[in-house]
Amino acid sequence: MIIALRRAARASAVALALLAAAAGSAAGARILLAGAVDTVAVAPRDTITLDLVVRDAGPSFNAFDLDVRFDAAHLTNLLMSPFSAQRGALMTSACPTNSPFHLFTPAPDSLVCTLVIMCNGVSVTGPGTLYRVRFIAGSADAWTTVSFGGGTTFYMGGPQVDTLVTRPIVVKIGTPVVLDAGVPRLPRVPELDPVAPNPGRGAGMLGVSFRLPRADDAGVTLLDAQGRLVAAAAPRAYAAGAQRASLALPRLAPGRYTVVLRTRSGGTVTRPWVALR
Repeated sequence: MIIALRRAARASAVALALLAAAAGSAAGARILLAGAVDTVAVAPRDTITLDLVVRDAGPSFNAFDLDVRFDAAHLTNLLMSPFSAQRGALMTSACPTNSPFHLFTPAPDSLVCTLVIMCNGVSVTGPGTLYRVRFIAGSADAWTTVSFGGGTTFYMGGPQVDTLVTRPIVVKIGTPVVLDAGVPRLPRVPELDPVAPNPGRGAGMLGVSFRLPRADDAGVTLLDAQGRLVAAAAPRAYAAGAQRASLALPRLAPGRYTVVLRTRSGGTVTRPWVALR
């Protein structure tokens, strides 16, 4: 009887541990890649070093490719010396016995950086510094950005980790008066654009455009005049800036409806919409 009770207690402890691990995984289900700070300031012709970091705890990974993009009119890459100084501490401290496999391919307006942990079974999670890059600022006052292109990918033992969110780094050179046209203008709070067409047909797809002040999880729903849910685009991770979601509409009765944007950070914005026959 005592043995059976001990076995049952052990099984319960294992089950609780598995549930706790699953809950932890769900809570940190994304990799947020950004700079150590969102905005940096530098004088014209001065040198600036940017730490590229994973901001939060999230999925495990043991390798990555970074596709770093910048405007060559405002920034010029400067190779760090020694070359190994570009490697981030999150990757180098994971396996002290072996240096990470490291590739670095510069171009006039981009950098491709690869690091792979070379110890079997070793992986990391955020937060921490992944990589460091250095630039010389241009001679003119300007706003510009360092961002991450489509080649940016994280891996875990070979398979791709597909829960990546990136955030650009805004660089202020000197004392510019206005933002350059290529720099994303981020709102202070989530913004939901007027729904178009409005009125629209009460069936088919309804496109919804919105803007986020920072990378966030967001979902869009459609409520009827009584506040009942009639359509939804499931919450997912979005980058900062302009975004778009689509609602698959069932056949709706003519009348007034409300489009609702909700973010994980707590923002809620609504817009009215009218369905026709």
